[in-house]
Amino acid sequence: MIEHGEYTVLLVGNIIETKLKGSFNEYGALAYKRVIEQKVKEFQGKPFMMLVDDLALEGATPEAYDLMQEYTVWLSQQAMKAKACLVSSMAQKEIMLQRAPALKEQNVAFFKDRESALEWLNQQP
Repeated sequence: MIEHGEYTVLLVGNIIETKLKGSFNEYGALAYKRVIEQKVKEFQGKPFMMLVDDLALEGATPEAYDLMQEYTVWLSQQAMKAKACLVSSMAQKEIMLQRAPALKEQNVAFFKDRESALEWLNQQP
């Protein structure tokens, strides 16, 4: 059970900021999912937003993407108001939307830079 993929997760006000790096397998994705679930619980049902930095993400196994879909469905049932994702290319965005179609149900937007993503998050009602 070796985890592949690196991540950091920080709470900055009402925003869960995450950064993913490398290639994820199912064990790395599961570890990340558990940390996010814990952070969401800390909001105790209060609204929050997410900033997901995938600029250094290289990819994921099919099993990791299956977990991403499961986790995205769960997130949609929480008090998340909006999610901004930083991606390095439109291809990366399309892969994410294809492998985790539940993203389309969220108030999500994709950006290439952190400043634009934060500006958009701060404009969400």
